Amino acid sequence: MPTDSIENEEIDRSPPIAVFLSGESFFKSAEYLRGGIDAEEVRLRFNMPVYYLYSHAMELVLKAYLRSKGVTSNRLRSRDYGHKLRVLWEACLAESLPHHPINDVFVAQMIEILDPFAADFEFRYIQVGFKSLPTLRAVQAAVGDLMATVRPFCEATVDGPLPD
Repeated sequence: MPTDSIENEEIDRSPPIAVFLSGESFFKSAEYLRGGIDAEEVRLRFNMPVYYLYSHAMELVLKAYLRSKGVTSNRLRSRDYGHKLRVLWEACLAESLPHHPINDVFVAQMIEILDPFAADFEFRYIQVGFKSLPTLRAVQAAVGDLMATVRPFCEATVDGPLPD
């Protein structure tokens, strides 16, 4: 029995811009929540949800860059990449992510610190004990720098810049 050609077409359901904008949404959610904490309007028992939002934003932005360079969604979902921030960062550098000497060191340092927590899902599923984490403000700055670097590559995959 023949199937429609539309059903046989492979549709890219994770284009670079969509992955980037999803990361941007996680970033903005984290900013909003962190602002509420700073203003003492929001009280959380743990800051892990905010770290999760920032680290997931970072993961998605790194994946968006790789998607803009032709890495497939299936490849990014594989065990080779998964939620491994350090592996994603190194893959982005191998794919010629533009270098900013100061920003790169800062972003790389945040990735190094956050990677074990992201890869082991510790930001999602609490594990008690001592943790050494950067300030939320520092993480926000690193993710913001990364987003500014990656955004033009994702915008280049669509017609024109995106509205704010």
